[in-house]
Amino acid sequence: MEITGVKSIGALVVSFLIYLIGVVNEAVVVLVFFMLLDVVTGLLRSWITKSWDSTIGFSGVVKKLGIFIMIGMAASIEYMVMAVGQDPKSLIILGVTSFFIVNEGISILENCAQIGLPIPAVLFNALEKMHRDPSGKEQRLIRHPILDRIDKKELLKENEALHHQLKKAKGDKSDENQLESTNEE
Repeated sequence: MEITGVKSIGALVVSFLIYLIGVVNEAVVVLVFFMLLDVVTGLLRSWITKSWDSTIGFSGVVKKLGIFIMIGMAASIEYMVMAVGQDPKSLIILGVTSFFIVNEGISILENCAQIGLPIPAVLFNALEKMHRDPSGKEQRLIRHPILDRIDKKELLKENEALHHQLKKAKGDKSDENQLESTNEE
């Protein structure tokens, strides 16, 4: 219930701003763009966390199609209101579209957090609070356990050691080649 409340407040703010600038058709374009970003970040997340699941991917596509059905329903309601002589000023479509823009934006943030991108602490904490079960149980953002164990400083040290070993191995091979060419003469 809290998640829906946060999304609804976000949708209200976004729809009011879009209403002020007078861009209704662009809201659908922004929604489609956010949907594409969500799909791309979702694929990246599943690739990095090694959690490919075609069922989840297919259900995501079905949900995105459902979003367009909901927008179509809002458009038909708005058309009906206009048919009786009222001017809804596209607020119905705008409200529904804004709700789903906020929803897709949150999904993109969640995917980026699970990939391991640095998310500001305020946003990360807000995401974690949104994933709390109403019974008080925590539902952490699922991240591949190996990503939690990776230390960037250790990786840099290991990388330097490997480069040093490669240079040393190349140096030994060049010494052997020089020795062989000297022996042949």
